[in-house]
Amino acid sequence: MAAGRICLGVIVGVHGVRGHLKIKAYTDNPAALDRYGPVSLDDGRLLHLKVKSVSPKGPVIAMAQEVTDRNEAELMRGLELFIKRDALPPTANDEVYHTDLVGLEARDNDGVAIGVIVGLHDFGAGDIIEVKPPSGPTMMLPFAPEYRDEMRLEEGFVTLLPPQGMMELAGMDGKTEDPDERVDRSKAHSTQSKGALE
Repeated sequence: MAAGRICLGVIVGVHGVRGHLKIKAYTDNPAALDRYGPVSLDDGRLLHLKVKSVSPKGPVIAMAQEVTDRNEAELMRGLELFIKRDALPPTANDEVYHTDLVGLEARDNDGVAIGVIVGLHDFGAGDIIEVKPPSGPTMMLPFAPEYRDEMRLEEGFVTLLPPQGMMELAGMDGKTEDPDERVDRSKAHSTQSKGALE
């Protein structure tokens, strides 16, 4: 499992005179934002959150014990909320946290490396996996169950099954140029997956 911190969301605004926070949650269940324990900010401060309301498309409204007025809350706009990776509950056998896939090698159905996973996204039409090939820009590929095969976290790779022709459209033939030119997984960084959770 991945070590370090996981980003649960970002403070996008303030609600009311008491300084309740508007939070854009990156979790699968925004209403559970206060169930992971204290969250830390970029500056090291800890917040104890209590979710007050959740709307289908809007931000989560949460109260932080440490925030007592609107002016203080306004200064937090744009700050991200983090928890430790080990604070996440265990997954079922057929589940995986998106954050655990970032940095793994992406392979095609023949077992050939096509790049490194740098993020996962959901723009409204299902999961998309972002892969950085040995050269050129990142590729956005579908990550629905029918477009993926093995996810071998311990062995460090995921097998993708993109639709026929998609790799060519992305400028890749599904093969790396040279084993020595493969992307160093240690340089992979999380894009806006931001610790998105399944």
